Amino acid sequence: MEWNVILNQPVSRSLRILGSLDGVEPAEWNALSGGNPTVAYEFLDSLHRTGCAAARTGWSPQYPTLWEGDRLAGAAPLYVKSHSYGEYVFDWGWAEAYERHGIAYYPKLLCAVPFTPATGPRLLAASPAARQELARALLELAGDADVSSLHVLFPTDEDAAALRSAGFLERAGIQFHWRNAGYRDFDDFLGALSHDKRKKIRQERRRVRDAGVELTRVTGREATAAQWDFFTSCYRRTYRAHRSTPLVRHCRLAGTATTPVTFSNR
Repeated sequence: MEWNVILNQPVSRSLRILGSLDGVEPAEWNALSGGNPTVAYEFLDSLHRTGCAAARTGWSPQYPTLWEGDRLAGAAPLYVKSHSYGEYVFDWGWAEAYERHGIAYYPKLLCAVPFTPATGPRLLAASPAARQELARALLELAGDADVSSLHVLFPTDEDAAALRSAGFLERAGIQFHWRNAGYRDFDDFLGALSHDKRKKIRQERRRVRDAGVELTRVTGREATAAQWDFFTSCYRRTYRAHRSTPLVRHCRLAGTATTPVTFSNR
């Protein structure tokens, strides 16, 4: 569907809701991605085309896009979700609370990259004005749609500021990231730790070495078909061990005011 919205004069933009990336020029989309591979046209389109993130798996793309004539000026990876799998931000408590009160929690709207708990652009915009308009458009879509809520996961600081300004509620979580502080080598890294931690790490590494385990780093382009098959098998076993459903089919293929709206910033 498509309708027109007017931004700050004299700029006029149209808003279109897309069920796929068909008809969008990859170069135009990628120009808005800031070079982030998780929101690259090729990655998102592959998730849709392979059925990993599609209506039948509970991920129905409904991408709001801003256009200045024929030029793409903004977009957001928005999905209608029928479950909460593949998000890595757990809202099962909310779903249970809705159920206890006889209210349907699904469908809900989710602005995120499927299966990717990493911070990145969520309001892909050519300008701050377009970013703010996308945030407002998300709110309007949530208000007009028959959904329980709208969630934006892992936005950048710029996107988070636009979402706050538009009236979103913020819920914060914690992730632990290791950063290289300029260590010369692994021993230099160990030297920054306490004696007990150094001892434990060395013991763990010795056990791995004694077990005959060898680690090799292989990029996606270098991996053989057999390696992709093995990786996919490990991925599926991990999901099933945690009683979840592995939605990626094959890793080689994936080369209103009353509506609560939130975003998670980690």
